[in-house]
Amino acid sequence: VAYLLPYLEADKTENNSSKGKILMATVKGDVHDIGKNIVGVVLGCNNYDIIDLGVMVPAQKILEEAVNHQVDIIGLSGLITPSLDEMVNVASEMERQGLTIPLLIGGATTSRIHTAVKIDPMYSGAVVHVSDASKSVPIAGESISPETRDSFRIQLKETYRQLREEHEAKQTVKQLISYEEAKSNPAAINWEGT
Repeated sequence: VAYLLPYLEADKTENNSSKGKILMATVKGDVHDIGKNIVGVVLGCNNYDIIDLGVMVPAQKILEEAVNHQVDIIGLSGLITPSLDEMVNVASEMERQGLTIPLLIGGATTSRIHTAVKIDPMYSGAVVHVSDASKSVPIAGESISPETRDSFRIQLKETYRQLREEHEAKQTVKQLISYEEAKSNPAAINWEGT
């Protein structure tokens, strides 16, 4: 990434105006940044200005920098499981502060269903799970384009609502009975014929 950056900067000309500012950070408690760096390069190559806060970034710093730089998108990255809870915390804090900036979620432990069930309900703005770097460019474009951003957010909210309902329905099916109930109703097995 460090090797490519001077070439990327040199390639920017007057005709390559910025498509928007994207703040990226690996959340507090996580030091993994390879995926975040790849996404940053891909977005940078597509004329987005990237503000990379690095790793182990607390929620408050992410939000302060997002407001200070007037970013169009916040991208959160994390590789380890505790990062998932920190992403929920960032989304909750964004809602508490009344922000409307689209929030992109990415990293190896993240998933669409986790984003739908745990992160999306915490934030009224657009929350998008990005499964890999190649998908970040069209998602960023739809998230901030004046022509698509509202319909994109509404469609995402509906998709995530449906995913939550399906997830909850599966959870009710998995409810187990107590050990005592199971012991009182053993399966009748004829062991003689085996």
